[in-house]
Amino acid sequence: PLSMFMSRLENSAKNILGSFGNNFVASLLGLISRTVFIYTLGADYLGLSGLLSNVLGFLAIGELGIATAIGFSLYKPLAEKDYKSISTLMSVYRKAYSVIGVIVLLAGIILFQFLDFFVPVEQQPDGTTFAYFAFLINTVIGYFLSYKTTLISSDNQAFRLIPINVSINCVQTLLQIIALLIWKSYIVYLTIQIGCSIVLMAAQNLYITKKYDKVTFYSKDRLTGAQKQEIQKNISGLIVAKIGDYLVNSTDNLIITKLVSLVATGIYSNYLLIRNLINGYISALFAGVTAGIGNIVAVENDEKKLDVFNTMFFIAFFIYSIEATCFMCLFNPFIGEIWIGEKYLFRTGTVAIIVINNYLTGLRMPLITMKGAAGKYLEDAWVPFAFAIINLVASILFAKPFGVSGVFLGTIVGSLLTADWYRPIVIYRSVFHCPVRAYYKRYVLYVCLGIIYIALAYWTCTWISRGNIYFRFVEKAVVAIAIPSGFNYILFHHTNEFNSVMKLMKRIGKRPLGKIKDFLKRRNYE
Repeated sequence: PLSMFMSRLENSAKNILGSFGNNFVASLLGLISRTVFIYTLGADYLGLSGLLSNVLGFLAIGELGIATAIGFSLYKPLAEKDYKSISTLMSVYRKAYSVIGVIVLLAGIILFQFLDFFVPVEQQPDGTTFAYFAFLINTVIGYFLSYKTTLISSDNQAFRLIPINVSINCVQTLLQIIALLIWKSYIVYLTIQIGCSIVLMAAQNLYITKKYDKVTFYSKDRLTGAQKQEIQKNISGLIVAKIGDYLVNSTDNLIITKLVSLVATGIYSNYLLIRNLINGYISALFAGVTAGIGNIVAVENDEKKLDVFNTMFFIAFFIYSIEATCFMCLFNPFIGEIWIGEKYLFRTGTVAIIVINNYLTGLRMPLITMKGAAGKYLEDAWVPFAFAIINLVASILFAKPFGVSGVFLGTIVGSLLTADWYRPIVIYRSVFHCPVRAYYKRYVLYVCLGIIYIALAYWTCTWISRGNIYFRFVEKAVVAIAIPSGFNYILFHHTNEFNSVMKLMKRIGKRPLGKIKDFLKRRNYE
């Protein structure tokens, strides 16, 4: 029914807006906390924190994609209000997560024996052992307390947890800042983090249990054969992606720590914090349209699907080219002059490699979105593993002569030799049913233009040297935004993709104006 569709659309909008708000608050708190952390504990502990997150992230592979698989299976019974099936699924989920939690704990204890391989004993700051097990306990507790959040997320109601998340995160940040200023202790800092994590998950559980009072989380019913088959099928496709995703995205810190230094890992974590802050908003936009793309894939013809994809590709190019020039021109001025000082900076060449790597990742977003919307999980199953192997080998080889730059240069080589050329073939052959040559032409054009924009914007910003540091920062920001925006308008204003984006923006802009007019009319009638 139309009312149900509009309700789901409204909830999706609330989730996106809630995600934006939550990201903003979390980013602001994270920036404040990170600043105090750096000034009180220094780069060694910052590097240790980033390293342990990646090392213990390896244990998350043990989750096997069960959360996503159960989430898929919950959609139908939630829509039909089949509380018996929901109870069965959530009970199985709880039992599975309890077993996984114990396995992760044991695996973490074993993995601890290899910590000295990544960080030599002489580089380990005081409290490293406590920090490792604090991270491990925090990870394990999540398997016993966080499983219920999958239920509310699958019901498109995750925005209801945002007040709980924001309030407890604010308290945690405040307590951690006070602890750092008074005791300057990493152990106290982590103890507060564990305590607040437990309180957060307990509060979420209490809310979800009350909201879904018809769901029994300790049901003794068994899954049907069809349910088991569906979950097993989803897990088989997701585990491949999960392992590949970890190997590609979580090994950079390990390589930097092993082949460069723990301090370099800490410095990189500051660039990563800012990058993830901005990318979080962009990713939310693409995640918000996945369901709509799935509907287009299901009902529209190949030509329409290709038109939508080309528009998405252009949007990704437009957004990420602006982001890339901003990062290139503003990373070091912000970190070195405004935030924490020049000793936490990488050289310009290293920053350029980090920025280009992020730009290429952004250009892959439309492919990833279309792949997920079309359910093409197994067609390119080899890609994450090949990407990871090439990335690992190339990063190690390049890290020795080039340092941190070499690690990210290895990632670029890995992407160009695997995902960047093969995934388009999968999508174009199985979804659009047309030759992929046109994609490669666009891709090369977008990559070349992006690099030209980055170089031109950075060169222009080198001429900005007078005045207050804040005024210089604003001037550089204007240049970084204006150059890609202006050239993109000149080069593409006549294209179908540009016109489609303009029409979409006009439609979006008319809706709030229409609601305001309707509200004013109703007020006049009253």
